[in-house]
Amino acid sequence: MSRLIVLIILSFGASLAAVLLRKLNYRNFVTSGWSVPGHLSREDFGFLNEPWLVVIFSSESCETCKPVVAEGMKLTSLGIAIQEIAAETNRGLHEKYDIDAVPMLLLVDKFGVVRSSHLGPINFGEVKKSIETVIFETQQSD
Repeated sequence: MSRLIVLIILSFGASLAAVLLRKLNYRNFVTSGWSVPGHLSREDFGFLNEPWLVVIFSSESCETCKPVVAEGMKLTSLGIAIQEIAAETNRGLHEKYDIDAVPMLLLVDKFGVVRSSHLGPINFGEVKKSIETVIFETQQSD
């Protein structure tokens, strides 16, 4: 009988330890917490008749934003419309789409679906290649 009690106590202790370890691991799991919208209403932006739009959410106080905006504007060479949305002048759009980190570069199709997103500093060559790939794959499936 005493062996059964010891076994029950040990099982309870092991179960308790497993639950505590799982909770500790969960608390230590790091996530960015940044939200990237999956859809934008094209009516909120210019270029309604363009099939592709790059939206760059930025802030005038963000030093990282300046080169991202400058590099992003080069995407016009792909025949894509570009629009910068600065937090200071377009606070409503930042709030509507829960933009909590900038710079954020989004490739949006004619239906408003975000097809590609880039958050933070960008490598222009990688971004351009990524966007070209998305556009090419979309044209192939149409």
